[in-house]
Amino acid sequence: MRTAGMFVELGQTRHPEPPQSIADHVGAEPLEDAGLVTQYLDNGYLLIDMMDVQRDVLDPEQEILSGSSILTDGEWLWRQDLSYYVRRHHVTLPPELLATIRERQYTIPPVGEERLIALTGDAEHFAF
Repeated sequence: MRTAGMFVELGQTRHPEPPQSIADHVGAEPLEDAGLVTQYLDNGYLLIDMMDVQRDVLDPEQEILSGSSILTDGEWLWRQDLSYYVRRHHVTLPPELLATIRERQYTIPPVGEERLIALTGDAEHFAF
């Protein structure tokens, strides 16, 4: 399973290898298609729904609702707050994920129930 936005500052107990800092992924400029990219991220299938309030790790005065929830497009897993960080702080996505989003014309593909159930097991490692 490929992951995006599972940064060490965000508090989950398990991280992809090697661990990555969100500070190393803050871009200077927004993506020209940031609105469409964040819409794609927001429209992912919800695998794990966390009803929480997270502090913005780059601007602690801001709060994010349900930030640690986990979404998928069937291939990638990401935290729900990833779209917030892309939109607000220009956090960069893995180039492979960004290419996939654009190739799919910003539309989440259909994913079967069995695949989503299998992905939920993977997602649990990053949610708690």
